[in-house]
Amino acid sequence: MRKRVLSCVIATLSHVAAAGAAAQDGWPSPAQVKLVHDRLATFPADKLVTAVDWYQPQETVKGAARSDPLPRAARSDPLPRAAKRTLTPEAIAAAIAYADAQKGYALLVWSKDALQVEHYAPGFDRTSRYETASMHKTVVALAIGAAVAAGKIRSVDDPIARYIPELAGTRRGALPLRAYLEMASGIETPRPGGDDSVYYQYYLGDDLDADVARWPDTCTPRTEFCYANANTHYLGRALSNATGMRYADWLSQAIWQPIGASEARLWLDKAGGSPRYSCCLMATAPDWLRVGRLILDQGKAAGRQVVPASWIAAMSAPSPANPNYGWQVWRGSPHAPARTYGKSIKAKVPAAEPFARDDVVYLDGSAGQRVYVIPSADMVIVRIGAPSLDWDDSHLPNLLLKGLK
Repeated sequence: MRKRVLSCVIATLSHVAAAGAAAQDGWPSPAQVKLVHDRLATFPADKLVTAVDWYQPQETVKGAARSDPLPRAARSDPLPRAAKRTLTPEAIAAAIAYADAQKGYALLVWSKDALQVEHYAPGFDRTSRYETASMHKTVVALAIGAAVAAGKIRSVDDPIARYIPELAGTRRGALPLRAYLEMASGIETPRPGGDDSVYYQYYLGDDLDADVARWPDTCTPRTEFCYANANTHYLGRALSNATGMRYADWLSQAIWQPIGASEARLWLDKAGGSPRYSCCLMATAPDWLRVGRLILDQGKAAGRQVVPASWIAAMSAPSPANPNYGWQVWRGSPHAPARTYGKSIKAKVPAAEPFARDDVVYLDGSAGQRVYVIPSADMVIVRIGAPSLDWDDSHLPNLLLKGLK
């Protein structure tokens, strides 16, 4: 029963549910099968977003010595005391009501250079960390942009084998980094199976490199969008090799400290091993707001160009295989009433109405975990909460956009 629940939760939280089978070449070992079995037995299906200490081992991403402070909200008012009001009280009330109805834990809204809303459910505050799954993918893309700017990565058009030598001479190795950024490498997500399956060994096992090597190549490279966590895993490996640093250290140095974020944590496959690049960056709601502001401000934070503005523009542009996807980030336009994740993935996310602005980009994770960035409105929205199967992507941004003064 627990495994069936876990399969449904992971398929929902990671938006995957298709393709592949368990390897038959002696991998995984009995010990690896037992590890996954034991983790499945304690998997906190109903509290995964908040059970940030359930999984071990973890690695720390060091934050800034002094985090860039966000304005404090008045206890009786969802607006900071000193903020200039840019949203109507009705819009704020409606947004909070919607977040609460969806069992939200945190709702933050930044508009016109000020924090307009900072709302937490009982038991949560600005220091609470969350596991927001695929929102981490966008952070990986930002960290790669910093590596390109630093000359660590020459070009996104380089074959990925330049940075992952083990892939030399393979179909995957010949593809450019760009294909992996666009979820267009041809890799497809494995189907759920038993404790020895490639699917469960990826999420809960201890050898991500060996696992991802066994994912199926059943999509058409460069022209077919197939959302698969393996793409982000290869990007993370390339980044770590290119910089010669642990990912946690590069992320801290290149992104996390410059934006003024506090300490975060990563899930590893094993002690000293690989981070789970496609998910599992435990961070606070204010720090996710900082990530959104980095995109909003075209790569700048505290007056410093952390990531080139040209990289932010390229990330946010439509990719050839999917106009609703850029580089590890989603796009609100064109309108997709039932957004999908590729031919083999059953999950669909509704957006009943078109986004009220056509320049919305957003981080998508865990069935309703979101960071919406709306440059034309100078707005960032962070929503973190219980997984929602009926989350409507355009509803919350449109509520707030309609309330702009």
